[in-house]
Amino acid sequence: MKIGVINISIGNVGSVVEAFNYLRHDAAPVSDPGKLDKFDLLVLAGVGNFSTAMGKLKEFGFADALKKQVAAGKPLLGICLGMQLFADQGLEDGTTEGFGWIPGSVEKIKESTEKVPHMGWNNVTTSDKVLFAGVDESAFYFMHSYHFDVANSDDVIATVNYGDSRLIAAVRKDNVYGVQFHPEKSQGDGLRFLKNLLESLA
Repeated sequence: MKIGVINISIGNVGSVVEAFNYLRHDAAPVSDPGKLDKFDLLVLAGVGNFSTAMGKLKEFGFADALKKQVAAGKPLLGICLGMQLFADQGLEDGTTEGFGWIPGSVEKIKESTEKVPHMGWNNVTTSDKVLFAGVDESAFYFMHSYHFDVANSDDVIATVNYGDSRLIAAVRKDNVYGVQFHPEKSQGDGLRFLKNLLESLA
């Protein structure tokens, strides 16, 4: 399977590519939106600011290109900020329109019993028996200050408890998949998740 990782300098693209290559799949960074047709799976990985990321995707022509690919049925995996961009809108530095593939909004994590950002290892709770099959500890690495408040619970496949908050850890709708955690930084469980995803798409 050929995997294209969108490269607009908003995330650790190299680490994501290495994770897929470790699983013996052909992954490469993609800087030209005109080449998305060449890949079987697209990956949108990112960290940082919602509005900045959407601005760069539009500037480099990836926003419209990704919309066309998803509408045509191409599988897309969003990681961290990449997943959050699937929302209707992000509320960081004002309101910014997202892709709208999964209804909901991206909002600041409420600081209560735990500090923000949410950073470190946490166990997730999941109802998905395919993408999370064989995951030993369900321990994944998180690093974020904003969270995806998903409108439809049917789109949620995993959650994580952080203090007295229950945050969305993974989503899925049709050919769109998203994870708030970083599978490329989550060692064995992260690699197992990616392997399960690839096998489910084969």
